[in-house]
Amino acid sequence: MRGRRAFVHIFCRAAAAVLLVSPLSAGAQEAPLVVGQSAVLSGPQAANGLLYNRGIRLHLDAVNAAGGIAGRKLEMISLDDGYDPERTKANTRQILDDKRVVALFGYTGTGSTMASAPLAEAAKVPMLAPLTGAPELRDKAGRYLFHVRASYVDELRKAVEYLSTIGIRDIAIAYQDDGFGRSGLKSAETVLDARGLKPVAVGAITGTTYDSVKAAADIAARAPSAILLATAGQASVNFIREYQKTGARAQFFGLSVVSSSQLLQELGADADGVVISQVVPSPWTKTVPLVREFLRAAEAAKDVEVNHTTLEGYIAARVLVEALRRAGPEVTAERVTQALEGMRPFGVGGYDVSFAPGRRDGSSFVDLSLVRADGRYIQ
Repeated sequence: MRGRRAFVHIFCRAAAAVLLVSPLSAGAQEAPLVVGQSAVLSGPQAANGLLYNRGIRLHLDAVNAAGGIAGRKLEMISLDDGYDPERTKANTRQILDDKRVVALFGYTGTGSTMASAPLAEAAKVPMLAPLTGAPELRDKAGRYLFHVRASYVDELRKAVEYLSTIGIRDIAIAYQDDGFGRSGLKSAETVLDARGLKPVAVGAITGTTYDSVKAAADIAARAPSAILLATAGQASVNFIREYQKTGARAQFFGLSVVSSSQLLQELGADADGVVISQVVPSPWTKTVPLVREFLRAAEAAKDVEVNHTTLEGYIAARVLVEALRRAGPEVTAERVTQALEGMRPFGVGGYDVSFAPGRRDGSSFVDLSLVRADGRYIQ
C-alpha cells in the first residue's frame, strides 16, 4: 500500500443542507437539461450526502461554465430526504412531475434507493449512480437503474480476502438495523460463508438513534480479531466509540460509505487504524489522469473537501454528462437510457465504467485504505 497525504477539511456547512430546487447555472439560451436528485442533506447521516453532492456539482458547474452540452446548461433539482425512504418517495414523485427531467441522479442510501427505484422504472426514467452498493438493488435492477460503483459484496469480499491472507478467521459483524445495514449484514454473511466461515458475533445498532452500547457489548464478549462494519455516518462513530469503551480491541473494517471524514472529525485519534474499502482510486494519487483533473477542479473551486466521496460524486457526474452528450440533440429519458446501455466501456481517465443491455453494474473496482488520526490515508 502507498502512503498519501490527505488534507481533510470537513464540508458540512448548514447552508449546504438546504439544497432544494437549485439550478446549477442560469442564462442558458436553450432549455436546460434537467436531472433530479433526492439525497440525505440533513441529519446524522448527512455527511456522505453532502460530500457526494458537492463532488457532483464540482463537475456539473465546470460543464456549465464551459457552455453546457451543445449549448444547453445543466440543471440539477436537489431535494433533501433526511435519510427517510418515505420522504425520498415523495421527493421522487415531485421530481418526476417535472416533465423536463431526463434522469434521476445521485440518490443516497439503500433504503431511499429501494423506495424510489420502482417509481423510476414505472416512469421509464433512468436512475443513475445511487450512493449504495446493496446487492438487492442489482439482482433485480430492472432496465432503468444504473450503478457506477462496486457493490457491498465486492467491498466485503476484498476485506475478507485480506483478512484470510493474514490468517484471521474470528470475524464479527456490526450493522445498523435499517435497510442498508441489514443488506450489509447479509452481504457480509454471504462473503464469509464462501470461505467456510461464520461470524463469531453479530451486533445490531439501533436504526434510528444509532445507540451502540448493546451491539458493542455483544461483540466484545466474543473478543474477535476483526469486525466488519455495515454502518454509515453516525452509526459508525457511535459503534467504534462504544466498542473502545469496553476495553476490547479489534481491527475495524468499514464500507466505503462509513464516512472517514466524520470518523476523523468526531473520533480523532480513536479513528486511527480503521480500514475502509474504497470504490474509487485514491484522490491523492496523481498518477491517475482522472485524479489529476479532479484535484485541479477542486483547487479552482476552493470549497471542496478532497476525499473519496467527493471523487465518487465527480466520477458519477462525468458518466452523467457523457450519457447526455451521447443522447444526441433531442435528449429524452429513453435516449439517455440507450446512451448508458451503450457505454461498454467508457474510460473516465483511469476508471472504467461499462454498461450493456442486462448489465447495470458499471464497476467492480475496490481498494483498501488505512485511516490515520493525522489525516493520512495509506492505500
